Amino acid sequence: MNHSAQKVRTAVIGAGYALDLHLPGLKLETSQVVGIAEVREELGQQRATLLNTAYFRDHHTMIAETRPDLVVILTPHPSHAGLAIEALEAGCHVLVEKPMAVQTYEADAMIAASSAAGKLLAVSLQHRLRPEVLAARQILQSGRLGILQHMHFFTAWPRTRAYYRSSPWRATWKYEGGGVLLNQAPHDLDLICHLLGLPDGVTAFTRTQLHEFEVEDTADAVLDWAGGLVGFFHTSTAEGGLEEGLEIKGTAGIMRIRAGGLDLEAYETDLRDYLKDSTEHYHGPGIAPTEVPLPDSSGDHAAVYHNLHTTILEGKPLSADGESGRMSLELANAMILSNARRERVVFPLDRDAYRELLEKYQNQ
Repeated sequence: MNHSAQKVRTAVIGAGYALDLHLPGLKLETSQVVGIAEVREELGQQRATLLNTAYFRDHHTMIAETRPDLVVILTPHPSHAGLAIEALEAGCHVLVEKPMAVQTYEADAMIAASSAAGKLLAVSLQHRLRPEVLAARQILQSGRLGILQHMHFFTAWPRTRAYYRSSPWRATWKYEGGGVLLNQAPHDLDLICHLLGLPDGVTAFTRTQLHEFEVEDTADAVLDWAGGLVGFFHTSTAEGGLEEGLEIKGTAGIMRIRAGGLDLEAYETDLRDYLKDSTEHYHGPGIAPTEVPLPDSSGDHAAVYHNLHTTILEGKPLSADGESGRMSLELANAMILSNARRERVVFPLDRDAYRELLEKYQNQ
């Protein structure tokens, strides 16, 4: 690459809804879109005109003729693994939409291809770059919450019948590989893993409450980590409201993350000392709200591209590489397996067991 030009020559595969979200990143000064591939010719031509670039019906031809630095994959996720591996083997960096694949073993193969090619595999996990999430990660890494004790994450992603009917591949075992856990919840699961790491085990309960399809529209789980941290997770596309809440408690305080904000309350005395030394019988330590300055970050797809471009052009750290991006997929797969087995599933996930389960569901 000609680094002096400070441009990342980018080819895009897929021109559907996800492209609208990625347009701000594709239009950065450091981005030069050299082609877009889309099997639906009319849509592809329209998107190529919008991006002032060349249209290709075939992504093989596009990669061979344009020789891009970066390939962005915006197709339905069952195709992510094959496309990413092909692009990596062609000598391109890759940015893939979430979830990075349907099954964890596919993510393994993508990561191996990235390592063999010496090229970046990035996952579009823009919520990591939200100001409140950046601040929360710094607080956790600094140890300001003391020993972590409890995590609670709840969210709702209401989706209508019209939404699911707009794309027949959605909400099927055969094509999507799951429901809310594979489509809407990956960002939620990623925040849990990004902030706290992949748990040691998970016990999950999934069900289909209101939608008329074969996969789950609601999921609940208990997660456990070494050291005693236990978490509760709930998500659904069959509930109203758009509220998101993540609360993490430690022996030194409580942190609450919400869309656009972060609340931190510090205990006047760490519980480890308070419970041992206090003469009080019934009450906990005093709590003092603590102001947390938030860093300057948009937390959107443009932030993902800015981070990726600085990694490619300047060698700076990547916000979400393949290995860290795999965690949320592994957790989603584990939740589905746990529900099927009615038992706690430990990590690393048994890839073969999950593959057998999904094949069973797909053949029903």
